[in-house]
Amino acid sequence: MASDLRLVSAQWSILLDLFISAFERRAVPTGDACLASSAPHSTALRHLIFLMDAGYVTRVPDPDDARRTLVGLTSKGVELVGGCLQAEFDALKAALGGRID
Repeated sequence: MASDLRLVSAQWSILLDLFISAFERRAVPTGDACLASSAPHSTALRHLIFLMDAGYVTRVPDPDDARRTLVGLTSKGVELVGGCLQAEFDALKAALGGRID
């Protein structure tokens, strides 16, 4: 995980939504990813572009609708989100004295 990466809440919300969508094998239109951020659309797009430039998110044309693009996590994005979630789980487990699996 990139220790120097600092995400804002909207970026984390986008990444988490895309992480869940990846496991559900659900395509995510760009507009839906922006909605997940709870930020104004133009702000959400800037965050999405930041995540694409950082290599965590990829964008592809929608094969069913040429007017739309779909976004998803790259393997680097999956590793980042998975690592963050695992670290949070490990911290919670330690705080609870190992009483969860």
